[in-house]
Amino acid sequence: MKFNLIRLRANIMLFVTAFIWGVTFVAQKSAMDFLGPFMFNGLRCLFGSLSLFLLSLVIKHGKISNKPSKNRKNLVEGSIIAGVLLFLATTLQQIGIVDSTAGKAGFITSLYIVLVPLFSLISGKRVTRYVWIGVILALIGLYLLCVNGAFGIGKGDLIILFSAVFFALHIMCISKYAKKVDSIKLSCLQFFFAGIFATILGLIFEQTKITDIYSCLKELFYAGVLSCAVAYTLQIKAQKNVRPYIASLILSLESVFAVLAGFLILNETLTIKEATGCVLMFMAVFVAQFHSKSSNKT
Repeated sequence: MKFNLIRLRANIMLFVTAFIWGVTFVAQKSAMDFLGPFMFNGLRCLFGSLSLFLLSLVIKHGKISNKPSKNRKNLVEGSIIAGVLLFLATTLQQIGIVDSTAGKAGFITSLYIVLVPLFSLISGKRVTRYVWIGVILALIGLYLLCVNGAFGIGKGDLIILFSAVFFALHIMCISKYAKKVDSIKLSCLQFFFAGIFATILGLIFEQTKITDIYSCLKELFYAGVLSCAVAYTLQIKAQKNVRPYIASLILSLESVFAVLAGFLILNETLTIKEATGCVLMFMAVFVAQFHSKSSNKT
């Protein structure tokens, strides 16, 4: 019973993460009127890293946590790997979306829900039939939710597919290091490295004015503090007690929340096809949870 409560709390954390990421799409869409993709991603990551650094100081000063510091080697190693994977995933996604549509980009990016269980199999982990049923339901739901009209594969789509690979590897990386290091420190440092890489590219390839940054401070604050600092830290904490392929399914609900946020905030339309896709996505997450009846291992 105790373990079920722990797993339930972890699932709720992942649902909150997916919700925050979905709503963040609204902020990203607005910020793109002022900043290029490299500078926006760089600044949002650095905002997230700074806010987590300040939080870690408060926790340390207030002695909220008396746990001994984790293995420094694992922390540095995990932070660099996670930061590089996050940087590559978000950068390739931004580059690919130029020659793709937002719907196709969302669908192809979410293919990490297939890649994560495949990578788990390759690494010797058991993946139950319920997970694969969930994956199939999620793919159908994502297609209904994201894709309108004919579905062709272009250059941009292939680039986004590579980004999905790196998103999947990032989830696997977090699963590996989440139990070994402090969640806040890992999240803080991964954003620091990802932010540095993206900002450098922004300075080289984009022209950014201080007034441009000032014009979208609210978007940067939301994307940096909530999407990066809060959401990714919740992901890391949750993946201590959730298998990576279950985490990937729950996190893919980001697409659902993005559509719902567009409907509620931007007054975008929500068709019956898209609503059906949303329902299938939620069903996929619950079906995949049946694996717990045969195994309680995470």
